[in-house]
Amino acid sequence: MSRALAQLKSHFGNWRQWEFNPVVVKELRQAVRSWAVTGTLLLFLLVLFCAAVIFFVTQSFDLNTDQRMGATIFSTFSVILTGASLLFIPLYIGIRVAAERQESDLDLLYISTLTPGRIIRGKFFCGAYVTLLFFSACMPFMTFTNLLRGIDLPSVFFVLFCLFLVVCCAVQVAIFLACLPISKLLKILIGLFATFTTFWLTAGITVIIAELVQRGIGSMMGEPNFWGGFLTIASVILSAALLLYFLSVALVSPLSANRALPIRIYLTIVWAIGGVLALIWAFHEKEPRLILLWAIPSIVIFGVSLVVIVSNHDTLSIRVRRDIPERLVPRALAFLFFNGAAGGLLWAALLLGTTFLAVSVFLSVHHPTVTPFDVETIDEILSSCAASICYLFAYALAGLFVHRKFFSRRPPRLAGVFAVLIPAAWALFPVFYLFFLNRLTSHSLERMQPGNIFNLFGTNDTSQLQLHVLYSVGGLAVMVVLNLKWFLQQARNFKPWRRSTVIAPPIISVAAS
Repeated sequence: MSRALAQLKSHFGNWRQWEFNPVVVKELRQAVRSWAVTGTLLLFLLVLFCAAVIFFVTQSFDLNTDQRMGATIFSTFSVILTGASLLFIPLYIGIRVAAERQESDLDLLYISTLTPGRIIRGKFFCGAYVTLLFFSACMPFMTFTNLLRGIDLPSVFFVLFCLFLVVCCAVQVAIFLACLPISKLLKILIGLFATFTTFWLTAGITVIIAELVQRGIGSMMGEPNFWGGFLTIASVILSAALLLYFLSVALVSPLSANRALPIRIYLTIVWAIGGVLALIWAFHEKEPRLILLWAIPSIVIFGVSLVVIVSNHDTLSIRVRRDIPERLVPRALAFLFFNGAAGGLLWAALLLGTTFLAVSVFLSVHHPTVTPFDVETIDEILSSCAASICYLFAYALAGLFVHRKFFSRRPPRLAGVFAVLIPAAWALFPVFYLFFLNRLTSHSLERMQPGNIFNLFGTNDTSQLQLHVLYSVGGLAVMVVLNLKWFLQQARNFKPWRRSTVIAPPIISVAAS
């Protein structure tokens, strides 16, 4: 396992690699020479200046002095800064990464000696530096609002810090989307959707900032609950951004690399820390249902990861097999975290099973602290979670079986496609059936539909939820039996690589008579 931790450490590099990254120098040099960055920055400053002038001119015609003019101008500057940063910087970085990911231009990613981690970090640091440039240009306007009353300096710096973190996370999202192995047309469509989403994100951030400024951020900073909530939300957002970093590094890494190792180790660590934080909040607030804020996202994340897991190659590369430990116990642990669909399925099953068991035990112990109505609701939630976990594994194993049985010569990512198409087709079949029979109603959709995970969340009948649990467990058992032989074969093949030695025939020298 020490080799595994060493590989995880290599994704971040040592301090010398963080001290000098040639990708950052290259990207910043091109950004300085680019008219896109220079022109956008000048336009940004012009908009800020014009907005300030308009406020001062309109205020000069008003007979009554606005005591909260500084807060109003600050909110306006926040809208301009958020919109300009979220719209331009992630788009600029994402376009550059997507251009280098094209098949005709792969020099930086595959010919240079830079590791994938240093490349992704260089792209991210470039986006962070450009963001810092925009914020540095806006900071004099922001701090000037303190002289106009209505807002204090701690509030100004706190809002700027939060906006900076949000923009940096958006840059990492853009890098991840640009690294996806999809066609140029799909990347353009995803970019347009992300741009459209940015408008709604800007509007939401603007409303939150206005509400915080109205309440007074400086007065809330003395409360322990404020910092506890802020650090919890910030930790969740930063952990999601760090997950996207690992995924981006894995996407630009060669196929022979051990891509799954850092991602699975990171998700395991975050899962464990998130469970501890959820327990702390549940005990602190005396509300046991807060643990569901950890359990439900865990089921969703690991459920999505099943699609990626079943898309892994069955045959491990020599580069991966060299790192497999010789001893049995470390090898069994490495089987969970190394490449391969079999180990990944077992890894996800252990984490999801532990999650469900922990939530069930915790809520059953704290039943006296909730009302009878809440107890019934919790039982329904636990039944839905159990059925969801079984359905997700059944779909993943079904996609794996279909690919292995009928399309074994096709790429393994087809198994992930089948894992998504099977539940979608199974959910649409009763809809079309009822539609052609002219019986499609909301009541008919709420009725029991075995094997349909979407119907699971549309019904409120406890008996139907229990039937869903039975059907999901039965379907999972069938899929486990169908894939058991394949799983055992993968476990037996998980062995260290040994160089085959061929014994050369002895050389017999015949002496001359």
